[in-house]
Amino acid sequence: MKKPVDSLIKKLFFWYIGSLAILAIFIVLVVHVFAFKNGFYFISLLFLTLALLGFIIIYKITESLTYLSSRMRMISSKNLDERIDGVDSRDEIGELAQAFNQLLDRLHLAFKREQQFIADVAHELKTPLSTLRSTLEIALNHKRTEDEYRRTLKEAVSETHRVSTTLKNVLDLAWSETPMEQKNSVSFDLSKLMEELFELTEKMALKKNIKVSGAFDKNIIIVGFKEKLGRAILNIIDNAIKYSPHKGKVSIILKKNKYQVILEIKDNGIGISKKDIIHIFDRFYRGSAREKILGSGLGLAIAKAIVNSHRGDIEVKSEIGEGTVFIITLPLVPS
Repeated sequence: MKKPVDSLIKKLFFWYIGSLAILAIFIVLVVHVFAFKNGFYFISLLFLTLALLGFIIIYKITESLTYLSSRMRMISSKNLDERIDGVDSRDEIGELAQAFNQLLDRLHLAFKREQQFIADVAHELKTPLSTLRSTLEIALNHKRTEDEYRRTLKEAVSETHRVSTTLKNVLDLAWSETPMEQKNSVSFDLSKLMEELFELTEKMALKKNIKVSGAFDKNIIIVGFKEKLGRAILNIIDNAIKYSPHKGKVSIILKKNKYQVILEIKDNGIGISKKDIIHIFDRFYRGSAREKILGSGLGLAIAKAIVNSHRGDIEVKSEIGEGTVFIITLPLVPS
């Protein structure tokens, strides 16, 4: 934080030194130079004047501190959106008010993250848990054949897997928005990570006979979390596979310039409408063209959050019927 422009320490120091200097000069003039008969009264009057000025200065300081403390006591978890105003000084007290407001900003953001986390979990777990319960209750109501019980158990396992996946998604979102969880970042080779993901992409594309092509610059080193970033990139690749037609094409290109890494993931799928494209990174958003494809609507939100936590950016360009390209930029580790 910058040092205050009008420091209270400087003000009090100059007032103290100035008072001593004025008092000393006055004593010399009154006693030794002019030798006033009632010099003692003049000195006493000057002393009282300086004391009064000191009292006024101290009163102003304590008044601001009292106002500040009273406003602080009024703020609780129920009104974290309020801020301390009315402290316009550019000294330590003004800096304290500003620092407290910044603290409130961080607390407010943390509370919002917590509320969003709870809402996300409740939103996504309600349906699969209800379905799971209904499936098991129906199975227990009447005696059934072994095949019927087997089918019921398969449905239950499917819903359990959905719950597990949803929890992992929401935890990833919570991690990406919590700076304290991101302190232990390490440098790793993004080129090698992309080669691993490319092999996985080829396996994912086999069912739809999609042709996957890739071109990766070598020895690209970045700082972050290999597993988390890999998950974010895989979410985008998974979308490219999902929305590409049979015998379609998906290309993955990794390149770098002097300052940053650029990753492009392109498909020739159904594309995204202008109405949907502004919302695709929103949590639980599912565009009109995606209603028949399974998913929680969290994949792209997770990808964006993780990329942003790596001080990167993600951009999407798309045309209906022409396909989509996702462009991820990340800072490069200086060589």
